This record gives sequence, C-alpha cells and structure tokens, in this order.
Amino acid sequence: MEVDQPSSATPNSEVLSAVPTSLIPNTNKTTPSARPTVPITWSDLHLSGKLVYSTVTADGGNSAPKIQMLDLGTGEITTIFGSTDNAWIYYLTVSPDATRLVMSYTPPSQPGSNSGTSLYILPLEEAATPQILFTPPTPSDRYIQVEWSPDGKYLYMVHYNHADQPANQPYPDYKISRMAYSGGQPVKILDHAFWPRVSADSSKLVYVALDPVTGANQLFVANADGSNPQEILLTGFPQIIDAPIFSPDGASILFSAPNLKQAYQRNWLDRLTGVQIVRAHNVPSDWWSVSVSGGTVTRLTQIQSIKLFASISPDEKHLASLSGEGILVMELDGSNLRQLLLDPGVSSVLRWIP
Repeated sequence: MEVDQPSSATPNSEVLSAVPTSLIPNTNKTTPSARPTVPITWSDLHLSGKLVYSTVTADGGNSAPKIQMLDLGTGEITTIFGSTDNAWIYYLTVSPDATRLVMSYTPPSQPGSNSGTSLYILPLEEAATPQILFTPPTPSDRYIQVEWSPDGKYLYMVHYNHADQPANQPYPDYKISRMAYSGGQPVKILDHAFWPRVSADSSKLVYVALDPVTGANQLFVANADGSNPQEILLTGFPQIIDAPIFSPDGASILFSAPNLKQAYQRNWLDRLTGVQIVRAHNVPSDWWSVSVSGGTVTRLTQIQSIKLFASISPDEKHLASLSGEGILVMELDGSNLRQLLLDPGVSSVLRWIP
C-alpha cells in the first residue's frame, strides 16, 4: 500500500468560482412558525450551540433526505435543505465561521440522466439553494466525504471512480484530495485512504488507510498536506476502524470500532451498494481512544450501536455522536452519556457549531 504519492491535480475539474454553477432545488417548505421543537432533557449539562445533521424522513411514503439543525438552547429544529426521494446526502461539513456547508449529495435522477455523487455548497440558512462546488471529471467519479480544515483554508475530500474498479475488487480505491478554499483545484494527497479529519490547529490529518482488495484497514496520521504518513499501531486491536477524530489537544485519536470479540463478514448490501463508505459503520460498534503515537486502546462506551460519527463541542467539553437511534452526547472520556435526539432516520455525519 502506497500512501506517500506525489500530488497531482484532479483532471478536468471545474471550480465554482470559474464556471457557471448548477442549482439544486430545495424542497424545504417549513415556515419559522412551523418549526418542530423537542423537549430539552439535557438542561443540566449546560450545552450550547447547534447540531447540524442529515436525516431521512418519510414523505408521502417516500424517503426524503434533509439537513436539519437542532438548537441546543431552545430545542428548535430548523430544516436547512430538503430533497425528494431518489436522492441521498452522504456527508456534510460546516465552515469554521458557521456560515455555509458543503455536502456530498446525489440529486434525484432524471430519465436519461446519470446522477453522480458530487459536492455542493450552500449557505447555512433556511431554504438555501445549493450550488455544485465543481464538476466531476467524469460521470463515474464519486465524491463521498468532505472535511473543512479548522483554519478555513482547505477542503479535504474523498473520491473514487467506480468505472475503474476491477470486477474482483470488493472495495473502491478511495483517494483523499485537498482543495484550497476558495478558488483552488483539488489536488490528490493520499491513495487508498478515506475518513479524513483535521486537527484543531490544522497541522495534522488523521485518516483510515484501506486495502481495496482485502478490506484491511489501518489508522494513520500525516501532515496536513498528506506528507510523512505514519501508522498508529493499535495493540491487539482488529483492523475494523471508522470515523476517527482528534481530541481537542491533538494528543489522542477517538474512533469507532466493533467489540474486540466480533468478527466482520461482508453482507449482501456491502457487496451490492455503489458507495461503501465504511465497514464498522453498519456493524454494532463503540467509541475507543488511543494515543496519537499508538499503543493500548481504551474503550470509552458500551453502546453497541451503528452509524457512529463524532463532533466535539466548541468549548471542548463534550462530544456529540450519531448512533442507530439518533444523537447522543457524552463527555470526552465516555462518561455521562445521554440521548439528545431519538431519531433512527439520522444518518451520515453531524457537526457541532457555536
């Protein structure tokens, strides 16, 4: 596995600032007076800020993906973006100044069209209209994960081309690219890699390296430009690792993984789905932590849930996590675990903003 590759620009990509942009309709019809509100059962935790997340709700019998925002102070839920069935939101990231977001999105397919998974940008406000961030090189290119660096200077994105995948290769060959924001070009910085997250000081990158043939994965840390990649060796731990995130001080990595005693077997959905983002994401898992230099792994939770993905509070005291049941919150060591939002439709990722 080669992860220290020379950087190369993604060919033929057209950046938002250079070309006319395609608009995506926003089907959100919620008015401010009709916004739903959930009971605040977490007042004793003194949480502040908002959680931005994607969810799938039933709309006339069809599955309609949405991006919503939960105000932790009032319990009010605002819908930022809504789509119809036959569309999907895979991932989203919010700018450090909390004014806009970028989502990995597959728009509703039209007769005779080939809708791909691309990155779209939109203001972080109700009923905003998304614009495509850049045009993918070919209809077979998929952009499935995207991260904003905390300093706001770069977008990190995970990309693969499903037409280039050999028939006997069970997993896509993911690549991580970095693009200066705004007006830059995507530049590949790592091969065979996905799940990028950037440290609070924007100097380091943690990610998961994936062998597309065997499915074996390892936890890596590198410089922010992808240089000097180093494996984080986990003592006696299986290689099923997802959704890593730096601790606020950058000294440790939190990640999702199944119980040590569990064995993973690919199911029919893993084999048939077009976008196989992760393995442990659909296997009952928990939160674990390890020093950034590697070593003994510490188990933080005993929840055995799917879809785990974390975002740390702006005051660095709590961690919000997706789960198969909705959204949880806990302290950084896994203690004082609490359910914030019971919603099995919540999926993909979430972001905690001021």
